[in-house]
Order: sequence, then C-alpha cells, then structure tokens
Amino acid sequence: MLPKLYINGFSCLTSDAQLEDFAPFLDVRKLRRAEPISKNVLLCALRALQQAQVPPSAREDMGISLAMGAGALGSTIKFMDSIIEDGDELSSPTAFASSVHNSTALMLSMFLQMHGPCVVTGQLDASFAGALVTAQQFLAKHLCEQVLVVITEDVNPLLQDVLQKNPHVFDPFLYQPTQKAQRVAAAFVLSAAATQHTQFVLHHLQLASTQAVQTQSEPLIPVQSCAHSALLLNHYLQVKEPFHLQEQFAGMLFNVQGEPYVLP
Repeated sequence: MLPKLYINGFSCLTSDAQLEDFAPFLDVRKLRRAEPISKNVLLCALRALQQAQVPPSAREDMGISLAMGAGALGSTIKFMDSIIEDGDELSSPTAFASSVHNSTALMLSMFLQMHGPCVVTGQLDASFAGALVTAQQFLAKHLCEQVLVVITEDVNPLLQDVLQKNPHVFDPFLYQPTQKAQRVAAAFVLSAAATQHTQFVLHHLQLASTQAVQTQSEPLIPVQSCAHSALLLNHYLQVKEPFHLQEQFAGMLFNVQGEPYVLP
C-alpha cells in the first residue's frame, strides 16, 4: 500500500532567482555558470529545506525527484545552433552539458549534499505528477526518509514566436498563454510520516490515462508544460484549506487530495 505524503516544507518561484537571494545559504560565486532554471530550483529547494528544518546532516540520504518538462531550452537551442554553425566536432560542450536534464539534478545533489536515490522525469505536462509518484515509490520502498520533489521549467523562445503567430498550433498539448510565458520553479519536502514541521498531508495521489485529450486553457499565470500542476499545488497550500486538485492534459488525468496537518 502506498503511503500518504506529508509536506514538511515548500517554496515556489515565478521569477528568476537573483544572486543576492542565495547569500543566506551559500557562496554566490559558485553559481556564476549555472543556468537560470537550475538557480531557480536550487533557491526553492534551499527555502523548502529551511522551512522543513532539515539539517545538513540529515540530507545525506534524502532522495531527489526532479520534474523537467522540456529541460534547459535556451542551452538546447545554443547547442543545436553550434552544430549548425560549426559542425559536430566543434559543437559547444558547455551548451550540451547544460542542455541535459540530469545536469540540474547533479547541481542540486552537489550543492545540497544529497546522495540518496535520484530520478529525473521528463514527460511534458505529466512531469510533475510523475515526480510526485516517484517520490511516493521512494518512500514506500524505504529508500529514504524524506524526498525533495522539485520542478523547474524554462521558456522556449522559438515556441513563443510560433505562439504569437498562431496561439492554437499546438492544441491540445500546451497551455495557451495570452501573454509572454514565465520561468517557474518549485520545491516540496515530503515524507511518509509526519514530522514536527509537517504542514499538509496528501491523502490521495493518482496519475492515470484518459481518452480525453483536452488541456486546461486558462492557467494561473502564463506558463508552459508541467509547471502549472506545481503552481496549482502551491496555490492550494497557500490557502491552507482542504483541497482537491484535478488536472487533465493530453490524455492524462492527475488527482491530488490533501488538507492541512494538525499535530495530534
């Protein structure tokens, strides 16, 4: 039987992290080469861990479940451009390294000193839901006591140009923003048992297929891919009331039910 998920800390960011934001946590000079989406999710992770009061000594065996719908799109485009302009042999190794989904997970593991199980889910709109399911499996199999579930999403400049010309060209597989999309990042510290810092409990988590392919067309803010599910969950947590989150996208159905946790 899969365990309930207890949320001990969470953080969400709908703008790019600034270097000064990291001053309370680490030496900002180490972030000079980091991609924006990696810096965004690192800041969210640091804030969520601080809220959950997870000491560095307890992070060693923590798991990481990272959701990235399409990865670092800016770096991916730079890498592809370097192949076109300079050929395969002279393509940019820096852009390639940054374009790989796992590079963000590696950065989180190094900066946060986490060496437990780590899985990156890249399943477009269903990525965040898949990351939560992965975390639930980590806990059910006792691979770790707590899991850091994180999500970070980039803005595709080429996609923005296409959507401005034809906003429905990718229906129903993308949310259709009416404004310029934003980068989004979020982090949630989860466990299978309540701690002194638990704030919410998720009683029901389900990711299933459906014959319907209609995608929600009115997001909370202009955002693409899997970030919207994380935004919705963060919204419900901020309200601090029982909730039922349900999203449908491109043949997938995502359900989460939860409520604030009260210490017995």
